Amino acid sequence: MLLSGRGTDLVLLVLCVGLLVMGSGCITEKPAPGPAAPGDLSSLTLYTEENYPYNYEMNGSLEGISVDLFGRITEKMGYPIPRETIRLAPWSEGYQAALTGNQTMIFAIARIPSRETSFKWAGPIYPYTTAVFARPDSGIGISAPGDLLQYRIGAVTDDAAVQQLLDAGVNRSRVVLVAEEAQLIEAIQNGTIDLWADSEISGRILSRTLTGNAYSFRVVHRFPPMEIYYGFSRDVPDATVQSFQNALDALKQEKDARGITSYDAVVGRYIPSVGLGQLSYLTEEWAPFNYADKGVPSGISPEILDAIFRTMGVNRTRADVQIVPLSEGFRRTQGNDTVLFSIVRSKERDPLYQWAGPFTRARFVVWAPAEKNITIASPADMNRYRIGAVKGTIENTLLADEGVNSSNIVNGLIPTDLIRMLEADEIDLWATGDVTGRYELQAAGADPDKYEIVHTLSENDFYFIFSKNVPADLVRAFSDGIETVKNQEDAQGLSEYQRIIYRNIGVGCTRQPFSDEAVVALVNRTAADIRKDAPGTFRLINAGQAPYRDAENPELYVFVYDTAGTFVAHGSNVQLVGVSYKGKTDVTGKPLHDEIVAGALKNGTGWNEYVYISPVQTNLYYKHTYYSLTTGSDGKSYIVAAGNFRKCS
Repeated sequence: MLLSGRGTDLVLLVLCVGLLVMGSGCITEKPAPGPAAPGDLSSLTLYTEENYPYNYEMNGSLEGISVDLFGRITEKMGYPIPRETIRLAPWSEGYQAALTGNQTMIFAIARIPSRETSFKWAGPIYPYTTAVFARPDSGIGISAPGDLLQYRIGAVTDDAAVQQLLDAGVNRSRVVLVAEEAQLIEAIQNGTIDLWADSEISGRILSRTLTGNAYSFRVVHRFPPMEIYYGFSRDVPDATVQSFQNALDALKQEKDARGITSYDAVVGRYIPSVGLGQLSYLTEEWAPFNYADKGVPSGISPEILDAIFRTMGVNRTRADVQIVPLSEGFRRTQGNDTVLFSIVRSKERDPLYQWAGPFTRARFVVWAPAEKNITIASPADMNRYRIGAVKGTIENTLLADEGVNSSNIVNGLIPTDLIRMLEADEIDLWATGDVTGRYELQAAGADPDKYEIVHTLSENDFYFIFSKNVPADLVRAFSDGIETVKNQEDAQGLSEYQRIIYRNIGVGCTRQPFSDEAVVALVNRTAADIRKDAPGTFRLINAGQAPYRDAENPELYVFVYDTAGTFVAHGSNVQLVGVSYKGKTDVTGKPLHDEIVAGALKNGTGWNEYVYISPVQTNLYYKHTYYSLTTGSDGKSYIVAAGNFRKCS
């Protein structure tokens, strides 16, 4: 054939030569690539590090504020970049690559003067605060940056915290560098360093992950907040950086139907002070736990919520809480972005929500008009009566659990409905809380003394419940907020939680699962161990290890003062270690610490009673504590103590 083999090549050659003569091309060579579009970042090498909540890995996927924002920004630029292309590396590796490489981006990076000319910048992403952490039993206090100079301080290599420490005057030889955050915890626990510097948020999460408690370490100093950015290597075109900046600025302006910007929606997933402020808060009328006072939600639960907001920096108050019938509250919380309180946890409710708490406790009882002389000798007796309960409440479940027929349960929407039914003889009994029943009777203008408690259904803890779509990290942070409100003490030695409980319901009694003899035995055992090895015993007590905190009964724990009234060890709350309690009181004004120390120094051993919180139960209880004076292996005198809560008669 004419066009086969070598003859074909010859014909094509002749045709091409002819076309070239006429000025047309025949060679199919690929044209040289032109410059990438300003919005296309696909040619860049992307680096980030493990630094919660800005960028981190979870279940094999990169998450965090800067990662999510990066995805939203590149989508808006028209060239979305999958997060799988981002390299997760130790900070120093990524930093050096961006500093010395070409076509590189690193995030999130603090924009500090020493780095200004080394990168091109887009941002800011979100403020970043470096905190300096100490062991709670270290006794270290930093009143000014100059106080840092005497300590060995750990930090991640090339982290902004290193430069902040140096700028504060810390000698480079006193800064101990590690490759990853987790090594900071290991170093301070084994005594290699005295302090460690890190992002405050990241440090709290790291503490929770590695120790089980976000507040295992005490913040002794905070540096001024810094803004963090996306950093580009110097060879990235200005037009590309500006396009990226424009897209970020647009996210900070556009709003959804709730009035929340796209930027704040991303930040709110990770920053509790932002995200918790974007939720709706609901409660019911159930005094003294939650009720309306002159149109403002009041009582134990809203006051605790107020304290949590202040502690966490959330720009909301209890005035933002809406009071609704409980059935409506449950329905709305099964939707999105909603918090409902105060709720008893049950097996039916448990999978429907996320739970934070417990934060208080109540006894559920059955009230009856005293004139009727109703006696409930057994749960079966209740089936002889018509029993009122608010629709959707735990009282309905508690009655059913005791065998009450559903036909005998009459529902109302609010307590006032049931009080009216009681007085109209439309029901015989009313299931509600003990203090709640008395409060609601008074509020309705009824005489509480004309009613009596004829049966106890149960004693239950109360929780805040969150819609399932709320990020789990926000719920965990809220739970940390509850614990902070319960345990963070003021100058008098009292937490705001103690004041709220005492103001609303006073002091109660509780179960007593162990004997006073067990308390004395623990004190004597601990005193003997301190005489043998004081430092070693203190470390074990502060770690909450047995026998210094009983594994089966965590209410049974030991604590130790020096003769000046400063805690040197505490089996339940290590944050108290190193703090002087001289002159501090319980919520009633009783100077319990001074009395214990003075009693031990005078008599050697003895008992003291005061009001305190239980580490495993909510509310305030009477506690009687046994103490004993001992001499440690270091030759110093210590007061060893443990207590028991008053049993309900």
